[in-house]
Amino acid sequence: MLPGVWALGAVAAAVTPGVLDGLAKQFGERDGSLFAIPYCLSLVVPSGLMGILIAAMLAADMPTDSSYMLTWGSVIYNDFLAPFQRAWTERRGLIINRFIVACIGLFLLVWGLWYKLEGDLWAYLQTTGTIYLASMSILLVACCSWRGANSWGVIAAIIVGAALPVAALAVNKGWSVSVVDENGLPKTIGWVSHRIGDAWVNVGTYAAVAVAMIVGSLLKPGRAARAAAEVRS
Repeated sequence: MLPGVWALGAVAAAVTPGVLDGLAKQFGERDGSLFAIPYCLSLVVPSGLMGILIAAMLAADMPTDSSYMLTWGSVIYNDFLAPFQRAWTERRGLIINRFIVACIGLFLLVWGLWYKLEGDLWAYLQTTGTIYLASMSILLVACCSWRGANSWGVIAAIIVGAALPVAALAVNKGWSVSVVDENGLPKTIGWVSHRIGDAWVNVGTYAAVAVAMIVGSLLKPGRAARAAAEVRS
């Protein structure tokens, strides 16, 4: 919630709507509220302190990013690759882990610089955060409070929790093509008008993950059923 509170404080303290609209037009953005905090800081922070502030922000951001990248690389290697390649040496595993981290960095570079957000950044962060939070929170509650929870339900919850937000991002991104009709006038074709609200995506994902957790767990045969099948066989 802190970034939202900072933005509200910036808008109330030193920014007027007209200034934000002008900045949005200048930089080709639809929503000028994204410039509230930078513009407010440019007014209240002197030039010398602004450089120190930026340096401090970069110093705080770099270890955070490196920790995330190392964590993601370790999870991919230890949980997805290492169980299938137990004969790998420690040196080879280190090289592969570094390669994974480099690929993650390249992905973040492309995604951060050239991906065009549809809508505001806060709604985008909510939707992408749902990919992790929906499945993890539902399966954590289910596994701690329901004896019927099992691995099938967990897998179903993770798949549904990731698939729905990703599909919503793809649909909301849309596509359009500019063509010329029979009268020589330009027109745009595509399905850019089909946009799913972020609130529906977030709430719907949590509900769908809960259903997937229950259905997946119920579909897996229980121990008694497996034991009876083994006796019959």
